[in-house]
Amino acid sequence: MMLVDDLRSGFVLAHHHPGLVLFDVLWKAVWLVLTMAALFLVAAWISTDLRGIAWEDTGVRALNGLIAVALMRDVWNLNREGILLAATILLVVSLCGWFFLEALFRTQFVGAGFMPAGIKIGAAGGFRFLLLSNLAKSLILVAAGFLLIPVAFAGAATIAGLTFLALGFLLTLLDTVIRANAVDLLGTDLFRVAGLLGILMLFELMIGASVVILLFTGLLRIGRPMDVVAMLVAAGVVVVLLNLLHSYLLLVRFSTIAIMRQNVIEV
Repeated sequence: MMLVDDLRSGFVLAHHHPGLVLFDVLWKAVWLVLTMAALFLVAAWISTDLRGIAWEDTGVRALNGLIAVALMRDVWNLNREGILLAATILLVVSLCGWFFLEALFRTQFVGAGFMPAGIKIGAAGGFRFLLLSNLAKSLILVAAGFLLIPVAFAGAATIAGLTFLALGFLLTLLDTVIRANAVDLLGTDLFRVAGLLGILMLFELMIGASVVILLFTGLLRIGRPMDVVAMLVAAGVVVVLLNLLHSYLLLVRFSTIAIMRQNVIEV
């Protein structure tokens, strides 16, 4: 069977389960709400020192601004360690929440037996497996990014960028077949699996880049306060739509992988 046939079957299969796309977006919304709530609590704690400060309005807007900046600098100097510690804890908790929710929800997304008879996507190892898989992939990419930064500043930015993209593609390929319990496809259909992943990722990248360019063009035309509000609303809508697109293409990816694996088993 040709790659185009597998991909077409993957799209058809994904269209039968649109609820899974919303299910995948749900955990990101939950993470965002929890992160914003934690950020609000940290900001409320930091602002407790500001509530007790009283100062008179000078009637001069510029002078009021200078006084406010001086007060903020004093608060920063007095609470620098506490603010940095709170920000670090918030960042760590937010990242842990992202990995936890991703593994928890996608255990159902990847491992749910929603395929027709004989076709099933297996999340080998369940929650713990998906958690470790995403964590390992992210740590490798972060480490590679730090190692390639000096290379980029040394004048080889293009090489560093291409190397990072190639590594990201390779890790995504391995992560996909491992999560789908289809590692055997690397030996039987490596080029078709790589082609499938490349097509879907390139399509998503093109859509995302086009939308970002449109938003950037809109930012250059901002001239009134209402334009700023309109751009913020547009940016929010774009983020939601891009997340829906990513989840949909992810569902197509795992559906197609399941079909390809089933074809290999039948052969």
